[in-house]
Amino acid sequence: MRRAVLPAALLLAALTCLYTWPLPAYATSAVAHDRGDPLLVTWILWWTSHTVPLTSAWWNAPAFYPSSGVLAFSENLLSLAPIAAPIVHATGSPILAYNAAFLSSYVFSGLAAYFLAWVLTRCHVASFAAAVAYAFAPYRLSHIQHLQLLSSYWMPVAMAALHLFAASPRWRWAVLFAAAWALQALASGYYLFFLSTFVGLWLIWFVPGRVSPRDAARLLIAWVVAGLLLAPILYGYRTVHASYGFKRSPVEMVNYSADVAGLVSASPDSRLWGWLHARVGSESEQFPGLVLLLLLLGSAAVGWRARKARASADAPPGAPRGTIVFYGGSAVLMWLFSLGPVVKLNGTPTGIPGPYALLAQLPGFDGMRVPARFWMLTVLCLSVCAAFAIARIHASRTRRIVAALAIGGFLLDAWPRAFPVVAAPGTRVTTSQARARLGLPLHEAETETMFGAIPQSRAVFNGYSGYAAPQHAALRDLLEQHDPAILDRLAAAEPIEVIVESAGDADGRWNEYVRSHPRALRLQSGPDWTAYEIGVTNALPPAPVTGPIVPVARIEASANAKDIGAVLDQDLDTRWHTVPQRGGETITVTLDAPRRVSGIVLCLGTYAAQYPRALEVAVSADARSWTPVYTGATALETYDAALRSPREVPITVPIRRDGVRFLRLRQTGGDPRRGWTIVELRVIG
Repeated sequence: MRRAVLPAALLLAALTCLYTWPLPAYATSAVAHDRGDPLLVTWILWWTSHTVPLTSAWWNAPAFYPSSGVLAFSENLLSLAPIAAPIVHATGSPILAYNAAFLSSYVFSGLAAYFLAWVLTRCHVASFAAAVAYAFAPYRLSHIQHLQLLSSYWMPVAMAALHLFAASPRWRWAVLFAAAWALQALASGYYLFFLSTFVGLWLIWFVPGRVSPRDAARLLIAWVVAGLLLAPILYGYRTVHASYGFKRSPVEMVNYSADVAGLVSASPDSRLWGWLHARVGSESEQFPGLVLLLLLLGSAAVGWRARKARASADAPPGAPRGTIVFYGGSAVLMWLFSLGPVVKLNGTPTGIPGPYALLAQLPGFDGMRVPARFWMLTVLCLSVCAAFAIARIHASRTRRIVAALAIGGFLLDAWPRAFPVVAAPGTRVTTSQARARLGLPLHEAETETMFGAIPQSRAVFNGYSGYAAPQHAALRDLLEQHDPAILDRLAAAEPIEVIVESAGDADGRWNEYVRSHPRALRLQSGPDWTAYEIGVTNALPPAPVTGPIVPVARIEASANAKDIGAVLDQDLDTRWHTVPQRGGETITVTLDAPRRVSGIVLCLGTYAAQYPRALEVAVSADARSWTPVYTGATALETYDAALRSPREVPITVPIRRDGVRFLRLRQTGGDPRRGWTIVELRVIG
């Protein structure tokens, strides 16, 4: 095999350059697809190269300032650091490091699939066909912006090591499996759980009757040791997520599950199959390719007709009996898992539960937002089946011809119409000594501000990740409203830097918003951007109201009355909510007796974006005569509350009245996009 690896690697590298062209020509100045996830991953790779992993500095990556634990909001990509870190340090170019990891993901995925197929078939032409089928699968074209998903090359290595261990139970194969499993987990958290599921199926299928208990224990020990090495990272994620209350809802899992119609949906960027689009979202673009299907169906038909003649040769030399059945069956099962907890057809739930609903009951799976990505394991299984189909051809000349035709067909099915490449944004180096930067105007994906701050290692108030910091929605709303109070708050204790991008400020309103601040000083100006520094404002948030919690005798709501009791159950995972905010939504609170009320607290929990847009609070002793005590917006208080207690996000409204028996809260604003949520309501005495 060693003699075949170099030619295979060179061919895969050449195909990668052709497939992704013109990206290789702009590897220092452009990224694939868009400026969202690719720039986020670039920023993560830079940060991992810039700091020591597992230190507090590493966890506290400089986005969503001043939030802590920001690296745990997304993937850590540690297994890509050996590729990216040397390039970052040698060239100072995070974009080049990202593109090196991106382009090599195709080559490494191909070589890994080659390795697995060769272990199973001992046929080089079949193995190279599997390499092309896996590295250039049509599914990958739908995800060229997701490097963590493309970096799936450790999965075939892990499976090859398992097969080698089953044939020869030595420590080196057990260690190779465990190392590959851990490295794959460090590339993508999804693969930690999805690959583990696949490995569990392999153990159930192959271990009984083939691997002795002593050898199985050896494999288990290696796997446990690898898990222990991952434990500090998993614990860090768990700690950060618990502190913010991060979790994925069942609705998210359903929305990001694959659709059955996805089997006939290809990427719009496909040269040959771009028209085959079921409009079920990119996560559901699971068309496997016509040539692969024809190859597998043809092989199955030939095998069915010749099954009696081949009764003693269920699999090619080197493959354990039943291997083809395992990979064929697993391809179907992984697809079923990708359909999520509820099977959908053309976007409509069928009411049929998917097998993923069972997995979702296991620890960790409830945090996997995109079950559809199980499809990458189906791609791996189908690639292995393609290798089996070719290796079964006994005549070597015919086998080579079929392999060549299949490889050409795989590439045609996967080839892009024009590989999408976008220029990377410029970095922004300023003379400011401020610790944190605010980038304006806000983009849907704020990765451009994060990327632009890299040269000065500057923290940014902006952010984009798998999770958002709880204060970020209120920050965005206040900035979009050009509210000067949020600039006061950001610069309350230290000066801040503000960068206004000219491309998003054609009418000059963003520049005027910042320039009109009394503490703003313009630092630099050019055709693309303008830098300002806002001096210390001392506009610190008011101290929250404190005191004993007053008992509530009764609570009523004008909307969604059946759920209003959830605000008193002391559970941050239950809530009352309205959708959307139309104005007029009212909550009436009755205390057990007339009391001194210092304030009222409305906890938003993990629904920080669903604060009341405008709130009127009135109090009464008899429920007939009402005295207004608060009228106004709550966005700034939401921002303060999210920083003060990110798990609860306790909006505090001061009241400071005696003899209060009744309180009335009325939402008077409007927002067609968001509802009003309360997870806990507390009256403070």
